[in-house]
Amino acid sequence: MMASGMNVFMTGANGFVGLNIVAALVAAGHRVTAFVRPGSNVFYLAPFGVDIVRGELSDLGAVKQAMRGAQGVIHTAGNTSCNKRDWPLLQEVNVDGTRNVVEAAIANQVSRIVYTSTTSTIGALEGEHHLANEGMPLKGFRARSPYGISKQMAERAVLDAQKRGVSCVILNPAEVLGAFDYSLQWGRMVLAVHHNQVPFMPPGGGSFCSAAEVGRAHVNALTQGRSGERYILGGDNVRYEHFMKAIAKALGQVFDTPDVNYGWLYFKSVLQEKLPSLMPGKSIVEPYRMRVFGGTYYFDSAKAERELSYRPVPLEQMLHDCVQWYQHHGFITRGD
Repeated sequence: MMASGMNVFMTGANGFVGLNIVAALVAAGHRVTAFVRPGSNVFYLAPFGVDIVRGELSDLGAVKQAMRGAQGVIHTAGNTSCNKRDWPLLQEVNVDGTRNVVEAAIANQVSRIVYTSTTSTIGALEGEHHLANEGMPLKGFRARSPYGISKQMAERAVLDAQKRGVSCVILNPAEVLGAFDYSLQWGRMVLAVHHNQVPFMPPGGGSFCSAAEVGRAHVNALTQGRSGERYILGGDNVRYEHFMKAIAKALGQVFDTPDVNYGWLYFKSVLQEKLPSLMPGKSIVEPYRMRVFGGTYYFDSAKAERELSYRPVPLEQMLHDCVQWYQHHGFITRGD
């Protein structure tokens, strides 16, 4: 297997999860070539001193050229929309883009591909007493998510690389929380609590994972783990109400609990997506995600802990990392 200090080709390096992976790669002494779109924001990526190459995943020739000399590939770039109307883009980025990365890796005789997927491709039984593992088949409404479908197709494209001599490991992060969340994933809720503008209280629960540990898991996956395997990256399984209160504690603030009917908000979001002429405006959160947040889906990362040296951390530590980064970069001003 590959030694430390390898040349790593990476996509999605300028994103939230990607920046955490880059931080871990650089800390481990690896050399990184970051392949990003021509118009991508690299403000937070540039300080790492990695080699930034601009291009499109749809340009196979450009991907092959940029990947030349790489010993390992980490493919993180992807579109996260759950709206059916965005399927052409999901197909282009998540499916066709992944196939191009695989083709380029084969052409460049890369030893291993590490693919960043999602728990949206893994089944789960609703309820606090059920922890889903990698073998749980995806069923029900979660199996109809355009995003999940596109990521499943991408996973299959990566796994097919094994037949052509490339080992591959698939990582399935749950709800990622931590530093570098400038695109406001779960950090959006941190800022909502900070400004006392929480729009609703999701009634369900989910698995939260540390962005920093997700980054380190990707680095470990370059040299650890079994080819062809998927690894859930979870951590703290909590109800969203607990999550919101933990945010307030991390900020040292209080917030007003919104007096909003969650069922009505979900119904409204469905109308806004399917019948915009009847219900104009953009929903606060996509209907699919609203439905997911209404249930409790917990995941088990024991396999990643055993085989990838993955380390789950408490929710409080993830929130500390997120809040500290926001304060340092001016998203949150201390004392305002």
